[in-house]
Amino acid sequence: MGHAPGAPVLTFVPNRRHTSGSAVNLRQLRRTVDGVTRSAGSLTRTPVAILDDDNHLLPTAIPEVRFAKSARYLPKSPEANCDDEVEIMARIERNLAVEPLAGFVAEGAAPGGNMVRVMDAALRRAIFSGMPVVKVGRGNAEGISSRSADGLFIGGSNLTANKARILLMAALMKLGSLPPAVAPEEPTDEEISATKSQVAAYQAIFDSH
Repeated sequence: MGHAPGAPVLTFVPNRRHTSGSAVNLRQLRRTVDGVTRSAGSLTRTPVAILDDDNHLLPTAIPEVRFAKSARYLPKSPEANCDDEVEIMARIERNLAVEPLAGFVAEGAAPGGNMVRVMDAALRRAIFSGMPVVKVGRGNAEGISSRSADGLFIGGSNLTANKARILLMAALMKLGSLPPAVAPEEPTDEEISATKSQVAAYQAIFDSH
C-alpha cells in the first residue's frame, strides 16, 4: 500500500520500555526490599528502605554494582578455583558487610560476554550470596549476551557495561537481592531453583528495557 506524498514514513518502531512506561521507574518501586548481609557467620535477608514517607528515593537506597572485567583468554590453571579471583571474592565480603543491595556486571569477551572459568566460579559464589550478575560483551560490540544456559547469569542483551550497571541498580531497587544460600559454595537443588526463579524476574526486565 502506498502513502500520500510528503507523509512521514515510520521505519523503526521502538519496542523497549522506558521513562513513564518503565517497570523500574520511581512509581514502580516499593517502600522496602530485601537485601542480604552476613550476621554471626550466616547470610540473612535484611530490609532495605527504598522510598521515604513522601515516596521520594532515599540516597541510602542506591545499590552497589561493580564491574568484573575478563582480561585473559585462558586461565592460569585448568582448575576453576574461585578463591583465585581475589578482587571479586573481596568485594563479595565487603558487600555482605556494608552493602545489602549489591550486584556485578561481568564484562566478558565480545559479543556474548563469556568469562574465564575462574571468574565464572567467583561470580557464581556472588549469585548464591544474593548478588545478581549481568553478563555483557566487552566495549560496544553490538552483539547479544543471552541468559546463561544454567539460568543463573542474567543476559545483558546488547547493552554496554555502563548501561547494564544502571539497569541492574534500578532492578535491585525493584526486586531486591537474590535469595542467599546457606552455603553459597554448595547450594542445594532447592536453593538453585529459588535463585533461578528470581533471576528470571531480573531477566524479564533486561529483555524489555
